[in-house]
Amino acid sequence: MQIRFTKHSGKPDWLECIRDDGTSTRCPMPKQGILPHDLVHYVVEESLHLQQGFWGILALGVGFPNSAPPWDAADFNLPDLTEALQAESLVECFQAEMWNGFQPSENFWEILQITCQQRQVAVPQSLTHQDIERIRRRLQAATRAWDALAVGETLIVEFYPIDSPGLTQIF
Repeated sequence: MQIRFTKHSGKPDWLECIRDDGTSTRCPMPKQGILPHDLVHYVVEESLHLQQGFWGILALGVGFPNSAPPWDAADFNLPDLTEALQAESLVECFQAEMWNGFQPSENFWEILQITCQQRQVAVPQSLTHQDIERIRRRLQAATRAWDALAVGETLIVEFYPIDSPGLTQIF
């Protein structure tokens, strides 16, 4: 799935997803002063190879959610949203660091535990300190790429299923 993040001069930037089957969905992205929330999702989910996070759900053909998590799996016609809710918790933790000038939080794991508890999901079991550091580096690279875009320019990334031969990293 191709994901296009386009910088605009008005209040929202724009996000468009073009699925492998040719269908697409798009929505505005509120400007927030740091990397767009959905681009943080991309970095987190692609880094951890999450296939049922926010982007995996969109790749299945679901449109953008009309509300913030927690969501009901039945709303998406899916049996389980654990990975999507774990991803949302991780994104919150990383965004807090980004708002603090990319200063690593001394209590990242405790905050992650709390955010996961609020969503009634477990902390991702396979998550390591190395994963956290890799995501932090990739978020900094993604921020540099986003900040370098002029108004009207688009940052294009690909979201692939884990078994896809086309998996690449741009950040």
